[in-house]
Amino acid sequence: MKKTFYILTCLLLVAIAGCKKYNIKQLGDPATGAQLRFVQAIPGLPAVDEYVNDKKISPQQSLGVTDDSKPTSVTTGIAYPSAFNTAIQFGGLYPGGTSVNYAAVATGNAAIKIATSTPVPLLVSPQTVAPNNTVVSLSQSLAERGTYTLFTIGYPDKPVAMFVEDKFPVGDPTKIYVRFGNFIPNSPALDVTGVYTAAGTTTATTLTPFTNIAANNLTEFIPIDANTIGTTGYTFQLFLAGTTTKVGTVTKAINMTPGKYYTIMANGLYSDYVVGSTGITLKATARPTKPTDPNTLLPEIYFNPPGISYFTTK
Repeated sequence: MKKTFYILTCLLLVAIAGCKKYNIKQLGDPATGAQLRFVQAIPGLPAVDEYVNDKKISPQQSLGVTDDSKPTSVTTGIAYPSAFNTAIQFGGLYPGGTSVNYAAVATGNAAIKIATSTPVPLLVSPQTVAPNNTVVSLSQSLAERGTYTLFTIGYPDKPVAMFVEDKFPVGDPTKIYVRFGNFIPNSPALDVTGVYTAAGTTTATTLTPFTNIAANNLTEFIPIDANTIGTTGYTFQLFLAGTTTKVGTVTKAINMTPGKYYTIMANGLYSDYVVGSTGITLKATARPTKPTDPNTLLPEIYFNPPGISYFTTK
């Protein structure tokens, strides 16, 4: 009798399931697919949107801008770190912020496109690229559990796509891992110094982890010293390669955690640049703040002084 009951129960369950096999995903199971991050590193380029297989995956944001000599606010895409809003400190990222974060995308061949966003309301002041124009497009094969970053670099009228697979060396928990991208398109080769104070001492130590890095180049990750407990405060500065001449007056202080991976980037312009047929001159100096200066109310994207931004890669 009991055996007959079990058989009938099993037949009923098969009928309900329609002979389909279901896999129940357990909490904590590893995610599948590929991971993609986008970095907008072209000085003077208006905000952009990111598309994967014709689907826009990047969000819109509200930014304060100066348009036609009047301060206003627009809803737009991913902005350059010094463009529109000086509060953007960590590079034009999607996903944003300095946290470890990638967008989950399907594996296989992917058509990726970066296009200028259409701000709402539309801007009246001249832009280096009109809205809804493709900046770069590329086709990439994305592997299961692959981790990738797409950098747009160069100039608004000469954009370049730099697509890299993020390869992380086996981590030493007593070290910090950093890579450096010189994304100042018209800069000479650069050195990068980092200053920190080791735990238990009062003497600052200076390292030069990157030397002679040419424009539009990205290094591999390398290990640097870390305090074994807690974070290490590093202050980074750019120099002309082989000299003590600083590039940009602004240093970047970063609290870095042992065992983590960081991408440090040189942003902005080394010297002024005229954007193609637009006639717009992108300045390598900061936007004036004195009301008596006639340039005070020019659009923020015209001003791109050299500086440093960063994000936590892993």
